[in-house]
Amino acid sequence: MKLLNRSIQSYLLYAIGIFIISVPLFYFVIRQIISNDVDRALRLQKTELIKRIERISDRDPFAILDAFGPDIIFNRLKEYRFYDSLYTIQKISPATQYPVSYRILESNVLIRGLPYKIVVQNSLVNSQDLIKSIVFIMALLLVLIIAGLLLINQRLSKKLWYPFNNTLTQLQQFRVDNPEAIRLMETDIDEFANLNNAIGTLSENNRRLFVLQKEFTENASHEMQTPLAVLQGKLELLMQTAPISEEQAALINDLSDAARRMSRLNKTLLLLTRLDNNQFAEKEEVSLREIVEKILAQFSDAIAARQLQVSAVYTDPAYCTMNKALAEVLVSNLLGNAIRHNIPSGILSVYLDQDKLTIKNSGKPTPLDPEKIYTRFYKSSTDSHSIGLGLEIVQKICRMNGFTVHYGFADDLHCFSVHLKPGISSFSAG
Repeated sequence: MKLLNRSIQSYLLYAIGIFIISVPLFYFVIRQIISNDVDRALRLQKTELIKRIERISDRDPFAILDAFGPDIIFNRLKEYRFYDSLYTIQKISPATQYPVSYRILESNVLIRGLPYKIVVQNSLVNSQDLIKSIVFIMALLLVLIIAGLLLINQRLSKKLWYPFNNTLTQLQQFRVDNPEAIRLMETDIDEFANLNNAIGTLSENNRRLFVLQKEFTENASHEMQTPLAVLQGKLELLMQTAPISEEQAALINDLSDAARRMSRLNKTLLLLTRLDNNQFAEKEEVSLREIVEKILAQFSDAIAARQLQVSAVYTDPAYCTMNKALAEVLVSNLLGNAIRHNIPSGILSVYLDQDKLTIKNSGKPTPLDPEKIYTRFYKSSTDSHSIGLGLEIVQKICRMNGFTVHYGFADDLHCFSVHLKPGISSFSAG
């Protein structure tokens, strides 16, 4: 969840809690206030009625009361007993035929020394309508206030956090191999300004270190290749000189193999460094089928030397968007390992569709350690031609392109599967 949404969520929960508590509380408070006001009005009305009736001497008081309507009731009592009560009842309204709440004052009084029971009632329809109106208006105002505060907070927060979001966008687009410095917007917020200064300094240092590392790698590779090439050439010339003993020829041959292995190691380490620095940004749509067929043709002599039984099944051209050179390295390393670690007259099986490239080969009758096979310089065999970096390169290429590589062992066959679409397999290398 975004930081902005989390802060707004806290405000919203607090506002909803206040709304849930305040509206019912406000309703009952207003209702009690109006009820008390009605009760006072009924008591005052009763007192005024008694005073008026006592002033009448020559007229029938009950006839006057009849003129007041049904809201006032007088009954003669046999004896006086103090009684005064307020309560609420519901009665069917003659006009609407719906239940209507009435507030009733029932009391015993003495008029000219004679006991009477007086009942004064007041309809609460207007009071209830007033309460509902007040509560509705109050609830509406609360909703408008809460909504307004949330809207203002959200818009203000977006404005305040805009420099941070801009910085985040710049960081997501930042590349150490881009010669242009990262451009961060100016802001008057101290925290964001300090963050931008730190990020600017850090990005510039990283870019400078990347350039230095790249130059060192390229220079070291170039400087190493030259003496290695000279060494290899001199050894070949030395092998052509005569006379030369068998022991000298063996020593020269060992030196030549060591020089070739050192040259391969140098090129492979350079490739790993370039992969780590993401220096293969150029991508295009490549056909893995064409690449697999091309690499198999290149390994035809090695396949024939081991008399391997090759089976290749292609159900799709398997187009994917990636760097073509890396695609060739990926397939070459997998096929090279399958051939190099195979047994004479062994099996080499290749299966390719749009989702997966699978390479199976016979070899050692025991499975490899899946926790170590992608480790740098790890070798499961004593083959002097293996430098232990091929599967690490395979893993890095897969990660760069969103692929996953999975190793399995079944039916005495070692199987490497490269899943060409993210999320297809739950198994991943490393």
